[in-house]
Amino acid sequence: MNNNFFRVMKGIKMEKAKAIFKAALLSVCLTVLIGCGRAAKEKDKALAELEQVKAQLAKANVLAEKAQSERDQLNERMAEVLEELEKAKTQLAKAPGSQELLQNRINELTEQLNSALTQARNAQATFENLKAQLKASTETIQKLRQENEQLRAAIQQFEEQAKQPEPPSEEPSKEPNERSEEGLI
Repeated sequence: MNNNFFRVMKGIKMEKAKAIFKAALLSVCLTVLIGCGRAAKEKDKALAELEQVKAQLAKANVLAEKAQSERDQLNERMAEVLEELEKAKTQLAKAPGSQELLQNRINELTEQLNSALTQARNAQATFENLKAQLKASTETIQKLRQENEQLRAAIQQFEEQAKQPEPPSEEPSKEPNERSEEGLI
């Protein structure tokens, strides 16, 4: 962009310089022609050419002023763009640090997430283990209740048997005899 701008500016300066050179050359020629006593026709022709050169010079001056104004505007815009570029460079220079901070924060959060997931898995495993233990304990309690009921039934049966009188036995009891024998001795 800068190269094209300077080429345009050079071209405008060259046109202005050519126009000025033509005007000066024409003025010299006219002076020489007038001073030499040329005919009025030639003088009028030379004056007409001078007027044309002056008109071209005026156009060239207008173009030069317009080009200079455009150049000034371009220089201002270029200064703005350079300022924006410097700001962008500053932000870019700051960005890697920000990126690093953000990446560190992401890493920390990822570690926390992984830790939470591990804890959740451990809690789930503990829950499943406790659930299995509860089931086994429940089954054991049910078995113990059944055995307890059986024992109560057996105790009740023994109590009922103990309350019933004993039928007389056919054999005389040897116990008193043994006592009597013990007493004799």
